[in-house]
Amino acid sequence: MNSMWTFLVLSLLTAGAVSAQDSVIEEMNEDYLTLGSVEVARVEVDVLGQEIAEKLTYSDLKQNMRGLVTDENKSVTGQDPGKVIAMGRELVALGEDIYRLVIKGKPHNTTNYAPVSIIPKIGNTHVDIFDTENWSIPRKNTYEITYKNLYGMTVVKFRYSVIYSYGGTYNGKGAYITGAHMVPDSVMTSFGFDFSANMKLNGLTNQGTKENPVAAAVLAMEYTVETILQASLETDSYHITGRGGFKAL
Repeated sequence: MNSMWTFLVLSLLTAGAVSAQDSVIEEMNEDYLTLGSVEVARVEVDVLGQEIAEKLTYSDLKQNMRGLVTDENKSVTGQDPGKVIAMGRELVALGEDIYRLVIKGKPHNTTNYAPVSIIPKIGNTHVDIFDTENWSIPRKNTYEITYKNLYGMTVVKFRYSVIYSYGGTYNGKGAYITGAHMVPDSVMTSFGFDFSANMKLNGLTNQGTKENPVAAAVLAMEYTVETILQASLETDSYHITGRGGFKAL
């Protein structure tokens, strides 16, 4: 008799587990896994310490996206930090080609990567950054990305900050950039969604003269959301200058 009761109890527990699993699968339908919108907002704090989100862009994503995005970016090993990644006539950019900020919903350790610096070029090399001076305190701009599915549910939320110092001079001239990087502040992903984000330098220019250069650069945040049905690749770009200029492109 005891064995029969044990069998009945186990049967009921198994049936309950299967029912719960079916419920989860039923909820993981096409509308749940299909992205409906993505919104990027700049986050600021007012004098009372309250956050203010200023929406920058809004995009309706195509529902017929079904092909997964292939990541063809070169892996970053963290070795040889501070290598030359771009060079102009008067400027050199040091850092890494790509910084992996988030991998499948988890912040990636970026402490092994040198932030991007744009400093003077002398001949075929660059000056020692320790020979520069007059740097500003770091400037920080914070943004939040929100993805919603077709139900209007928030399925991915990612907050990050763009940080850099500017105004550096060499021999009393120029306006250069150092410590330019993006920091993942927080990331939330719902079940069934994978989120990844990378930062890279998209170019540098001299907005000054040959004798008195003003460094300028475009930093790009590339981020991908993937489900079993689709993938969405987006890019946010920011223009920074050695005079402290900052603009979302």
